[in-house]
Amino acid sequence: MTSWRSADNPADEIANLRDALDTQPVIEQAKGMLMLVRGWTAAAAFAALRAVSQRTNVKLHKVATIVVAAGSCVETHSVNAETSTLVLDELRQNVLGSAFNSPPGPPG
Repeated sequence: MTSWRSADNPADEIANLRDALDTQPVIEQAKGMLMLVRGWTAAAAFAALRAVSQRTNVKLHKVATIVVAAGSCVETHSVNAETSTLVLDELRQNVLGSAFNSPPGPPG
């Protein structure tokens, strides 16, 4: 569980920056996967990930972890199966389209 951190405290600011650096690579990988599959820009792919995160109430880095794991055909041990199913269903319905049959375009 993450403790509350003050933006005024330099130690908290450093911890927040470290957290961001730790989660950035998987977010970039997930963006790249959506860019490849859908032909989107980086901004559109990030918007889609953010929308899935907001609709499912799952942290962005967990959404990205699930996307990368699904695209890599590996299981993720850091996210429970129920959360993975929720995120993947949201991706299929609102980002990827039914079996990838919808035409590429910006996320809605």
